[in-house]
This record gives sequence, structure tokens and C-alpha cells, in this order.
Amino acid sequence: MKIRFSSLLLALGMVLSLVACGGQTPAEPPQEEMPPVEDTTEEQAPPADSAPVTVDGLAVGTGLMEEVEPEMQLDENPDRDIDRAVEPIKPVPDLMLDGTALGDEFYYYRSTLDPVLQQGYDLLRAGILEGKSKIQMTVPVSVNDIFNLYKAVLYDSPELFWCEVNGARYSYNNKGHVTYLMPGYNDLAKDIPGNTKKLEAALSEALADIWSLPTDAEKAKYAHDYLTHHVNYDLNASYNQTAYSSLVNHSSVCAGYAHGFQYLMQQVGIPCAYVLGYAMGGYHAWNVVKLDGEHYAMDVTWDDPLGAAPGKFYYNYFNITDQKIGADHIRADASVIIPVATGTACSFQNAFGGTAYGTDFEAIVGVMPKKIPAESAGSAAEDNPYLS
Repeated sequence: MKIRFSSLLLALGMVLSLVACGGQTPAEPPQEEMPPVEDTTEEQAPPADSAPVTVDGLAVGTGLMEEVEPEMQLDENPDRDIDRAVEPIKPVPDLMLDGTALGDEFYYYRSTLDPVLQQGYDLLRAGILEGKSKIQMTVPVSVNDIFNLYKAVLYDSPELFWCEVNGARYSYNNKGHVTYLMPGYNDLAKDIPGNTKKLEAALSEALADIWSLPTDAEKAKYAHDYLTHHVNYDLNASYNQTAYSSLVNHSSVCAGYAHGFQYLMQQVGIPCAYVLGYAMGGYHAWNVVKLDGEHYAMDVTWDDPLGAAPGKFYYNYFNITDQKIGADHIRADASVIIPVATGTACSFQNAFGGTAYGTDFEAIVGVMPKKIPAESAGSAAEDNPYLS
């Protein structure tokens, strides 16, 4: 059984922040067109007196890689100006298994950006979807904003399993604007179509029976139980910062569990955010999920019954409030400004009354919904000139 040690209580609505990991910036680039954004958040460090939770020698509070700012270089043509897009850049949403396009509420980090940065977000997302190794910026994004913008795309998009936070590079001009971004791709980028098919097959397997469940709380519980009983916690798992590791390889760390849960929820039409921060002295990732209009904190990793007998389920971190999870979790970075988890109606005790312990996967039988034809799916990806 996992032992939790209390650290800091996360006050509801309180805005915390971490200083991004080291990286050089050009010497005071002019800001004629884009004045710098004032940072009003406070610095927050992990609790110094806490120790990682370990089960069978594994540090369960760790596994999220420390994020390193992209390498940067002055453009070979320092006077290169941004060739601005003449039309608004259309967002390219992911599609649910039934073909329905995800709405704006699924893109939590995009919603925190101003309109200009949202255009930059949409540009980067479109380029990564195509697997472009070098994305030309047609939106004026400063060197101070590019890393957070790049992370926002990846935090919102578990389907971009071939792209990771670390390993990116960019070039900038003498005005301090980014001219090109080179994303950080892993080996899965060598066959994006083939690996996407593997992920889609894994999704179909994981969600085949979930459609028979009548409420979103039951669907969240099913996905939670599926991951805790089909994924092995392994610090050495391949691609363990992605949903691919948990859903296809069934071996991951906290980042893979969290992205996996996020993707399962998105695919059945339930908004879910990837959350990162600190837990028990290590970098950690978990989720915030929206059920019946309220947000709940969810840590699938810490509910994994490592070393327990088959059939054991834990719900200590299932649909709880930020006040409760704040006893040993601290949000960091952009995660401090996504919605606070205050919901209680869909907690395990309130939603199930303690009578729905565990999931009998063989007893639940569902039918996958018919896929909506592409021409009627309402996807903003159609006829997108930025996907050429």
C-alpha cells in the first residue's frame, strides 16, 4: 500500500509558479512590436523536507522529466522579419473515436493564451501534426514566450506522442521574435501513420466497453481502473513521457499515466487537463477532469496498486479536490492557472457510495459508436491552408 507524507496545502485559487529551467536568452532584444509580459506570479520550490514515496524500490512520485528550455540560435539572417499570415490560422482539433471534433473547452492551456499567442499555438500544433522538422513562424512570438507556447501545445495534445517537451530548438531575429521552431521528436516520429494506427487500436481496446456506462463519473472510473490494472510502473519504460507508453506499451511513469488518462477522457467527450508539479520531492504529473460541470483532481499513478494482490483497487486520489490533493501535490508552471478542482458530487464516495469498488472488465459489454462521416464532423482541420 502506498504511504503518503504530507507536505504543503494548496490554497484554493492561489497562484503559484516555478522559474523555468535554465536557458540563455538574447541580450535584451528590442520589443518594439511586442512589449514584454509582466510576470506577477510567485516563485515556488518543492518542499525540502519531503522524501519520494517508494514501492518495491520505485520512486512513485517521480518520473516526470525536468523540462529544459529549447536550444536557441540567432537566425542566419538576423534581419529576417516574420512573414505574417494574412488570414487567421484555423485551429486543428483532435477527433474523438466517433469522429466528433473536440471543442475549445478541451484545450485548457490554449485558453490561457492571448489571441496572438493562440494563433502561434495553432500554427505549432498544425506543424507538429504534420511531423514538420522545421516550422516557420508566421505569427510574432517573442523568445520569452516560445517555450511556454510549445509546452501548452503538448500539454493539451496527448495524441502528439512523437513530440516531447525536451529536445526542441529555435532561431530568432534581431527583434527578439522566433523565426523557426524545430520540435523535439522521439523515434516514434519515424512512422507517425503506423504508430498512430497502433495508438488508435489501443484506444479502441481500452474503450470498447466504456460506452455502455451511463454517467461521466462511471466512465472516469472505468478509465482510471483500466490504467491502474493494465499499466506497469517502470522508470525505464520507453517513451514514458507520452500516452503511447501507457496505452500501447502498457509501461510508463506518471507523465504517461496522466497523458493516457487525459486521452481516454478526451476520446469519450470528457474535458481533461494534464497537470504537472511536485509531489513528495519529485517532479510529478496528474490530471484535472471536468464532470457534470465541476472539476476534480485525479492521480491515476498514485492509485496504481503496485505490489498488491490481483483485484485490488485504490481510490485515494480519485475525483478529489485541490484542497485534498494539495496535502502532497503542488501545481507548477502553467498548471497553476487552469481551473481549480473544487467538485465533490462525483467523488468516489458520493458518486458510488462505496458500492462500486473495482471494475469487472469482463462483465461490462459495450458497443463502439458509429463514426461520423468526415464531411459532417465539423472539424476545423478541413481545408486548412496551414497544413500544406
